[in-house]
Amino acid sequence: MINSVSLPLRPAVTLHHTYDDRFKTARLSLYTVISAHREESPLITLLFGILRRGSERYPRLSLLNRRLDELYGTTLSIRNYLHGDRHVVCYTAEMPEQAFLPDSEENPDVLGGVMELLADMILHPLCDANGQLRPEAVEKEKNALADSLRSLKNDTRVYAGNRLREIMCEGEPYGLSIGGTVEQVAAMSSADVTDCYRRLLAHTRMEIFYTGRTTADNVTEAFCKAFGDWSPAAAPAVAHVRHIPPAAPRSVTEDMAVSQGKLCIGWSCGEDYTTLRRDPDTLAAYTVCNELLGVMQSSILFRTVREELGLCYYCDSALDMTKGILWVSCGIRPDRRDEAEEAITTCLSGLQKGMIHPKDVELAKLSLLNSYRQIRDSQSSMEVYAFSRLMNGTEDRIEDEMERIRRVTPADVKRVAQAFKPDTVFFLNGSACDEEEDLDE
Repeated sequence: MINSVSLPLRPAVTLHHTYDDRFKTARLSLYTVISAHREESPLITLLFGILRRGSERYPRLSLLNRRLDELYGTTLSIRNYLHGDRHVVCYTAEMPEQAFLPDSEENPDVLGGVMELLADMILHPLCDANGQLRPEAVEKEKNALADSLRSLKNDTRVYAGNRLREIMCEGEPYGLSIGGTVEQVAAMSSADVTDCYRRLLAHTRMEIFYTGRTTADNVTEAFCKAFGDWSPAAAPAVAHVRHIPPAAPRSVTEDMAVSQGKLCIGWSCGEDYTTLRRDPDTLAAYTVCNELLGVMQSSILFRTVREELGLCYYCDSALDMTKGILWVSCGIRPDRRDEAEEAITTCLSGLQKGMIHPKDVELAKLSLLNSYRQIRDSQSSMEVYAFSRLMNGTEDRIEDEMERIRRVTPADVKRVAQAFKPDTVFFLNGSACDEEEDLDE
């Protein structure tokens, strides 16, 4: 049985509880949602890394991990990412269900213990005698963050995608690097991070997601016991910034001493969740269009650019309707850049002209429907789906979206494909190409 409910715990804290008795584990996530900001976001990224290093009760990472082991191997992770113009930081704990633990009076209350640990990390970080976050912890995390930023170029596929986003959405919160730059990180002080922590503690929005067998009342009780009277003021609503495409399509090339070039092409459609909330059928058509173009196994890009023309090592598409943006990325030999760009553009142009086989549309719909059916097989997938709905301001159930996908026609795909206009091209030019390199390597 699956049953979901949302309950306000504090003015800026909401519990989204899903009772699900199919699993032997429970999942608890605490999401902090902030406006993405060029100066503040890097501080927040640094701050949550510091909070993960220890607290008053568990002053060392080894002690914190020992406590997780005592809670029957509970795992704790932190995610830090952009969701449209929002900066999201999330603590996630996955723990065994109490009902499946040995029956003993000495058994710890796992949910209560996890909530207490999270509250200690968030509300009681290690500080020095002056009430500042410990300078040595700040410096260690600064070094770790700087190393992480330097290493971004090591994964050229991810790096190229990030560069396209930054160039395409320059001047918008979505175009920011939430980790900042190495120079920004080097300039941060313990006082800067402490001030950021105090601002966040006083004004933030927290969304708590729980999936498991424990009742909403028990989760509420555990939160109130662990977090006490902490009640942040509601932070200002995150303003959505409409993506404005450039007056003329732009192209940027960067050289890097790697053997494989990375081509990333972006289009914008002038529509997003804020404009399409009242037109969910069009949203479904966009989803099918993207699936057909470059997501499913037999997508048009894969069949054409990779298999028929042999121009790339991989070629796929991604759709982000929080900003109304379509991306296509591929790995190519640098000397085939023009051929690959023309082939990719031709594939999208074919959809815009209605050169669509009904069987391909049906395959795309079946692929999407299969993906939607699998959401309920995973606690993390259910949570991500629910959180995305919350952020995008939609209330549709999985079944509602599946029904809309079933109704999409080739004419609908053509209509939405015509909305995409060329925006930005980013090419990472590999300057160390191996002429003998084969596509299958």
